[in-house]
Amino acid sequence: MVNLKKSLFRLTDVLELCIAYTFCFSLNLTFDYVKTVDLESYILKSFFENFLDYQLQIVILSTFIVIVFHYQMLYRKKTEVFCKILVGDTGLNITARYSLDCLTILVFVYLLSTLVSVYLNLSLTGNLFLPLIFAVYILISARQVRKYEDI
Repeated sequence: MVNLKKSLFRLTDVLELCIAYTFCFSLNLTFDYVKTVDLESYILKSFFENFLDYQLQIVILSTFIVIVFHYQMLYRKKTEVFCKILVGDTGLNITARYSLDCLTILVFVYLLSTLVSVYLNLSLTGNLFLPLIFAVYILISARQVRKYEDI
């Protein structure tokens, strides 16, 4: 999936990012699933309706939390970026590998959520905006990698 030899990510970073993306996608899938399931219990139905009223806000908040987590993870790597440049790696190569690694993880998790959507017969457009938001953030954060060249 991700070549960890020259990457900024270690195995734990990849797993953390996968879990963060999976949390966001699965939260949105859960909301879509609750919309389609026919609940017999009035108590369960009223409980979930309270959350469904604020689905967009909850999903945006979870997306924001994942973006903050992503930023913090990148901030922890600034010394590693500087050290890679000291040993001869270029900022452009580091930035390209970072972007490709992040996008690879994102596509992997998105494909998993799409498979789950197909399996549960849910709409495929429900999670369509999440990878776009994350891809835009990844491209914006790639510029931050270049700033770490001059610590």
